[in-house]
Amino acid sequence: MEKKPRMLTWADFAPDFPVWKLNPAGAILKTQELAPGVYALMSSIPGVDNAGFVVGDKGVLVIDAHICLPMAEQILARVREVTDKPIRYLVNSNYHGDHTFGNGAFPAETVLVQQRETAARTPYLEEEKAFLLPAVRNDPNIFTGVTYRPPDIVFEEKLQIDLGGKVVEIHWFGPANTPGDTITYVPAARVAWTGNVTGGSFGLALESDAPAFLGTLTRMIQTIEIETLVPGHSAILGPKDLWLYMLYFSELTNALKKALSAGWSLTETLARVPMGEAFRLPDTDPRAPFMEGRHRYNVRRTYLSLTGAL
Repeated sequence: MEKKPRMLTWADFAPDFPVWKLNPAGAILKTQELAPGVYALMSSIPGVDNAGFVVGDKGVLVIDAHICLPMAEQILARVREVTDKPIRYLVNSNYHGDHTFGNGAFPAETVLVQQRETAARTPYLEEEKAFLLPAVRNDPNIFTGVTYRPPDIVFEEKLQIDLGGKVVEIHWFGPANTPGDTITYVPAARVAWTGNVTGGSFGLALESDAPAFLGTLTRMIQTIEIETLVPGHSAILGPKDLWLYMLYFSELTNALKKALSAGWSLTETLARVPMGEAFRLPDTDPRAPFMEGRHRYNVRRTYLSLTGAL
């Protein structure tokens, strides 16, 4: 029997970490055509998951299944408003339930694709429900009918799918937000669904650390040319946002190495490694506390990782 992978719990977070707002009640997914046959599904509620789909001559590939069956059914409805071609593939961008809990709503003939690290964690359904519960206002009814659906294809680093006149590449460049972060890329349109690798003015190293996140971003930028990024939880981004991410994690990596060299404690490091001015939001911006909490998490996570405490 394979060893159970490390799963996040709320014990991994500082008490002041701002909980995500993922409750989908009232959320509408709006279809946005990014290129011929290439569509983003953008949530009407900021923070609630986006999704997307690609249409080829032979069928459709969907990116992410959302947090519950009703939201997955919205995805299916949006696809059917565009095409009646079969939904041949579904790709999960990471293992967390807000990207995977809707898997069971898709047709049985739809091929579910997951990266190896994602596939190792999705069987632990009850643990993931417990982890996401605070993010849906502690309403377990959100998860009604959710069941585990095993993947049909498990890939390591790259998978290429020909939908007929539309080639889609599925990439794993390394851990960033999660161990199995998956990028779905349409080369002809230079569009990529980046899941939780991007979002906000800088990323959250939820299950990695600053050097690992920086390495993953570097490999992505070196491998694929992106003009349009569809994040998992925020507005559509462009190439300049990737360079801001690189800047943030480069600065944070250097700052943590200096802190460790100077022998600072975790408390000292949290106090003396502030968020860079390029990323700071005005105090009047309602997102400011969230981004400050994200930065403090990145500092704490990277300190613990580099000192071997994780």
